[in-house]
Amino acid sequence: MFNKHYAAASLVLLFTQPCHADKDLLPLDITGANGSLLQFKNWHQHGGWSDIEYKGPNGAFRIYDLPSQQESSGIGTVISSNATSVSPDKKFLLVYRTVFGDVIDEQGNAVNSEQAHCEVVALESGCVKSVGSVFQCDGAWVDGKWKVTTGEVFNFSKEGLSPQRLISEVANLSSSESRSNSLRDLIFMGVPSYMACYPPEKSISEYNDIGFYFAQGGEHLLAMQIYNKLLSLAPERVPLKLNVADSLWALGKQVEAKSFYISYRDVMLKKGAENKVPVRVEERSR
Repeated sequence: MFNKHYAAASLVLLFTQPCHADKDLLPLDITGANGSLLQFKNWHQHGGWSDIEYKGPNGAFRIYDLPSQQESSGIGTVISSNATSVSPDKKFLLVYRTVFGDVIDEQGNAVNSEQAHCEVVALESGCVKSVGSVFQCDGAWVDGKWKVTTGEVFNFSKEGLSPQRLISEVANLSSSESRSNSLRDLIFMGVPSYMACYPPEKSISEYNDIGFYFAQGGEHLLAMQIYNKLLSLAPERVPLKLNVADSLWALGKQVEAKSFYISYRDVMLKKGAENKVPVRVEERSR
């Protein structure tokens, strides 16, 4: 009889290493194509590393890092993998992500919960995409694609949610908090990794909307990760100036925010659109 819990536990063991005498596992370095490097640091008791950093031809950034100024939810994430999970061409790495923490049930009781996911990291870019449940990690690399034992084939280039599809997934949700929380779940790999999957220069308007949705839900740190990249691509984009100003102001960076409010106001005045300038802009520009 097939035992799902036993199978999941077995897959976890495949992705971890034996414990060291000091109860901590050493960092893991995975070298990929074109000199790329994926570093796993800070072993956690839940069976994985909590600090993952990618270094590649186009720079370095942390993966699975979702900064927030909101009150901690008590939810954590650890990542497991090993050298045998690298594709033969060293372009991809299979990883196992575990999300753990207490959730509140219908009776209002805190219940410890754990959810496992199977994902692939593109070692040439740092882009992460979801394969599916932990059981999808049971398979083998075949011609550069991950083939699950049940027969499904994961084609990395065809999977994932583009910025356009991402917006369509959340745009009709009823509240700002719901949209922001949903985006956090969908951009589980972190903003830099998501941008490695979908270059922002091709979707500036969509990324601006994603940043705005994050800001509406109070996730201004995530919004600023997006806005900072967009500023390097489209510094004169008028809506972006206002969005940046609002998020900086919310983060307590009033001096920086003021310069963006002034720049936004001046552009709007030149366009003869002073009646469209929000009252807060003038108040915060003084």
